Amino acid sequence: MSSRVKRKYVPDLKEFMALCASNYAKLARLINLAELEVGQGFALPVEKQPDLQLCLKQKSQHTATYELKQESSQISLQRNYLVRMYHDAKVAEVLSGLNKGMLPPVYPYPNNKMKQPDEKIQLNRFLSEWLNFCLEFGQPHSFNRTQLVFFD
Repeated sequence: MSSRVKRKYVPDLKEFMALCASNYAKLARLINLAELEVGQGFALPVEKQPDLQLCLKQKSQHTATYELKQESSQISLQRNYLVRMYHDAKVAEVLSGLNKGMLPPVYPYPNNKMKQPDEKIQLNRFLSEWLNFCLEFGQPHSFNRTQLVFFD
């Protein structure tokens, strides 16, 4: 009889910080296209995909929080993220993602919500891929926040 020992998930901080630094650089390339005030944003039409909408939700000397939204008639293609950019550390991290509420660093496993222990890094990886796609296939256009409806 073999005994299996379940190891507790331990996040790889070095990998996570590298991913957040990469996301910061990508998001900065998109954000620098427009000087935004709190409540303003812009739409980024993406070839043959729903537009990416970015809105500045909070701004301070060292941080900025953006709401990223992609709407689609297909629920499976809808994306909603709250992302904070830390300007002093030059990292951007997903604060909340596909589900409402702030993301903890690690989810206990098993859990009632069926979350994976590494859900936070998975969402940051997806953000990285999504930003890559938007940078490659998107065309930015400025807009006024009153022209768009953002989620709360």
